[in-house]
Amino acid sequence: MKFGICRGLNDFDAIRNGVAAGADYLETGFGCLADYDDAKFSECKSELDCLNFKCLAANSFIPGDMALVGDDVDYGRIADYLDRGFERARILGVEKIVLGSGRARSYPEGYSPEKAKEQLAFFLKEYAAPRAEKIGASIVLEPLRFCESSMIYTVEDGVKMAELCCAGNVFGLADLYHVYGNDDSISGMRNFNGKVIHSHIAEPANRTYPKTSDREEVVYIYREFIKTLQDIGCGTCSVEARTDDFNEDIKDAISLLKSL
Repeated sequence: MKFGICRGLNDFDAIRNGVAAGADYLETGFGCLADYDDAKFSECKSELDCLNFKCLAANSFIPGDMALVGDDVDYGRIADYLDRGFERARILGVEKIVLGSGRARSYPEGYSPEKAKEQLAFFLKEYAAPRAEKIGASIVLEPLRFCESSMIYTVEDGVKMAELCCAGNVFGLADLYHVYGNDDSISGMRNFNGKVIHSHIAEPANRTYPKTSDREEVVYIYREFIKTLQDIGCGTCSVEARTDDFNEDIKDAISLLKSL
């Protein structure tokens, strides 16, 4: 199992500390890839190259003001944004693109849920998946808490959406904080062998960094989550959590997670 850090592409101090803590890769925002100017992006790539640290994943795929469902989807704008971002993802060697983006994938009140699902599947099959395939990457669908989106709340929901879009490089994602918050099942993830290829971890109730000082029952949850991921073939897990002291907390988190 590889453990990563979620940080901005130009958050150089944190990235250096993540490397020193033993993190295996960076997960950054897709918006950084799409929106940075050439000079800023080149600086970020040079820093990662010097550290020999790979940007393996990109999250926050679609900005909130870029609707994927509903009556006002602008596919021209979406295509331009994706083309910029995927070219940068190719340069960095990004392998996994995380579609959380709760606002972008939420449908308006009164809108047909089935039509919204069909629209999201269309976006994945016709826009996201082909661009990801060209650079050897996959799209992973992140379940979010009920208050954050109007669809995809469980690991199973993400897997079913991946199947609905009929693209061979779209998979599910498991996020411990969302699993816990939505009363999803860690053991139930075992039904999705080979269908969940990326994950996020945090203290399940407070979304803080995992710590060796966490209660025994919480550490047990971490262990169960990681073991289940390993058993179903998911090889990457990013720490996506809140912290007031990243430099210290990431050392503790990586040490704990690797020990499990």
